[in-house]
Amino acid sequence: MGVALLQFALPGLAQAPAPLPPVSQSAPTLVLLPDRGNVTVLKVDDQLRVGKPISDGQALTFTSSDTIDGVVDRDMHLKSRAQIRRNGAVLKADEITYNPDTDIADLNGNAELSKGNTTFKGPKGQFKVDAREGFMENPSYEIRDTHGSGTGKKLTIQNSDIFVFDKATYTTCTPENMDWYFSLSNLEIDNEQKEMTGTNGVMHFFNVPIAYVPYFTAPTGGQRRTGLLAPVAGYNSNNGLDITQPYYVNIAPNRDLLLLPREMNHRGFMLGASYRYLDKDYSGVATGEYLPYDKQTGTNRWKYDFQQRQLLGGGVGPGGVPLPGAWTGYVNMAKVSDSLYPTDFSQSIAGQVTSQFRQEIGTTKQLTGSLSNWTVGAKAASFQTLQPDPTNLVQAPYNIMPNITAAYNSQLTPTTTDPSGKYVALPTGPKTTFSTDYTRFAYALGSNFNSPPPGAYTQADRTVVKGALSLPQVTPGYYITPTVSFQSNMYSATAYTPGTPNAQGFTIPTLSLDSGLAFEREAAELHGFFGRDMLLTMEPRAFYAFTPYQSQANTPVFDTADAGFGVSQIFTANTFIGNDRIADSNAATLGLTSRMIEANTGAERANVTIAQKQQFTGQKVGLNGNIVNPTTYSDTLGSASVRLLGNFSADLFGQYNTQLDRFVQTTVGASWRPTPGRSLNFGYRNVWTPPVQASAQNNQVYTPSATTTDQYNISGQWPLTKEVSVLGRWGYDALTIKTLNTMIGLEWMRDCWTFRGAYSQAVNTSLITTTQVLFQVEFRGFASAGSNPVDIMKLNVPGYMPTSKPIAPSIYESYQ
Repeated sequence: MGVALLQFALPGLAQAPAPLPPVSQSAPTLVLLPDRGNVTVLKVDDQLRVGKPISDGQALTFTSSDTIDGVVDRDMHLKSRAQIRRNGAVLKADEITYNPDTDIADLNGNAELSKGNTTFKGPKGQFKVDAREGFMENPSYEIRDTHGSGTGKKLTIQNSDIFVFDKATYTTCTPENMDWYFSLSNLEIDNEQKEMTGTNGVMHFFNVPIAYVPYFTAPTGGQRRTGLLAPVAGYNSNNGLDITQPYYVNIAPNRDLLLLPREMNHRGFMLGASYRYLDKDYSGVATGEYLPYDKQTGTNRWKYDFQQRQLLGGGVGPGGVPLPGAWTGYVNMAKVSDSLYPTDFSQSIAGQVTSQFRQEIGTTKQLTGSLSNWTVGAKAASFQTLQPDPTNLVQAPYNIMPNITAAYNSQLTPTTTDPSGKYVALPTGPKTTFSTDYTRFAYALGSNFNSPPPGAYTQADRTVVKGALSLPQVTPGYYITPTVSFQSNMYSATAYTPGTPNAQGFTIPTLSLDSGLAFEREAAELHGFFGRDMLLTMEPRAFYAFTPYQSQANTPVFDTADAGFGVSQIFTANTFIGNDRIADSNAATLGLTSRMIEANTGAERANVTIAQKQQFTGQKVGLNGNIVNPTTYSDTLGSASVRLLGNFSADLFGQYNTQLDRFVQTTVGASWRPTPGRSLNFGYRNVWTPPVQASAQNNQVYTPSATTTDQYNISGQWPLTKEVSVLGRWGYDALTIKTLNTMIGLEWMRDCWTFRGAYSQAVNTSLITTTQVLFQVEFRGFASAGSNPVDIMKLNVPGYMPTSKPIAPSIYESYQ
């Protein structure tokens, strides 16, 4: 046939397709199939289209068979490939006898009933077509949404949606690999509620009974429902045998509750809960845990975490983004009973190393009308700082009681559109910004487990006023932005230590000039390597900033830190982040960036940046006082990022000091992910920290220069066979010559179940190392037993993907 059709196809290769026939007014304008000229194509069956449901009273009954005989309206005999169809339900058999008076259809030989997402088969059966009732002897069944199947001694059809089995089985395995199955005294499948209910269930794994369940319910679709979830079990070096039995409560479509009773043989019984809610104007989650008596400490232990986002006025746009003029608020409240709570009870590495919890409430309002350029806000925050490691005390921050802000932002002339239409609107004309910030800082030793005081003041009021005027000139080929700005700080502080000098404020102006060029060309030489058109860019940038020196030795530090040294920080006037320090500056920064971009998609495949700051006068202002020996020297910065085809990526960053003849900061990361489920990752970081000045005002002792970070990590996931995949991570600290964390995992995926096991060990503090052994047996389409190591695998192995995939539901549930 292919050779014969080829004779007709070849002469038509140079011809355009025949025009489409005229479309009537009643025909849809959407073309589902392209025209193929004289070639006949199959049409789309109307039954595949999603439409409004039809009631049984309005539905028609259709029959078909190779042979039909009988008496009209009295008796009908359908023989050979017999079928009766009515409103989504299908009856099939070798022979069907139907009596319209009794509404009874007898099916003999290969009887089959299909309704919704479920199909039943048996040697024979009897059904009432209109009443949707009947029975089937020795049936087998299949639930397409979950790939579930099984058998039963007898099937009783109570109505159009409820099917009851006597002495049934259930599994998601194929008949060739019946690795696990449930045997039940009674099984009920409810197609309307999309759930099944069983009694006296025994779980068999490789024909070995492993669990007895007197009563259970399970979904046959993807809907949420109230009931028991799979238990979480494992071993932890802190808690011993650790078992949690979650119970899920589906309160409403936008509200649910998860109860988490947890038993730890070294600790005792803990009750946890998590409540989630979502509405048009607000959303949030509230979680809590309570252990009334810890066997090891003899105390009660607890934790709570409450988060809410609220729209107080105005509206929101797509994605929940507040519209102009909206008034929003938020609450973040989290606290624990003691410093070791996260280390003892968290079931993830990230939770175990948490050392600070925040209690914060805030609001923001964008004004409207003539004040539409103004945004006002307020917040209050306190911090609970934990001290899990007595050899390494953590300094607590100041509480904020409260913080009130007002900001003005105006582009005095509108943006202009490029005449060619190739570029987005470009800003031009003067731009004005102004802001004022009032904050009351307070510190309470008692709530922070005796943390070191953050400074010499127990309480302080700080007022910050900022203003800036810039004139951006932006074109597709270049930009230049001169800016004049100032910042003024005022303090009123109460000293914690007698003899502390009064807090000193300041008013400091800054002049800056930012400029850059953009060149690009088509890289035809790269087309053969990448198989697609590429663009190469060259983007030089020059930045100059002048800020006069003003001593801030008596200015306290409440929320300020060094900004670090990176691509974004080197092109800024201030080397600090926060409002308590303004660095004096008389420096120019020159940088060059080159990018490789896909011409058709705009995807960036590579970029390289090198930058150098030239200080004409040495910076005198330091975080903890005046710098003793200021120098005009500045390190050289370099960074590179590569995203090659074949899913290989690499990122590099380096800060080089020619005076020391060494890299003072180095970061290297690389990843190769050729296909889903295959990944290799490497990371390295080395940081040399310059000396830190002592400051009694900021509670800072002198710290000499030293290499503070020298760490490696390797991780990956790789399949050994079609069924077995291994993964792991190793983190190493070269300074302490010690392994920081280790994780080894195994996944074994069969036809209808997946086994996951993981061993992890992590150093939480200098005195505590936590070891966990986790395992999980996931029965496809039914449930999981054991602790869930997927979270720890995702945390430790970037790019990790579970080997088992969720079953995608089909909209063609009743298609035959």
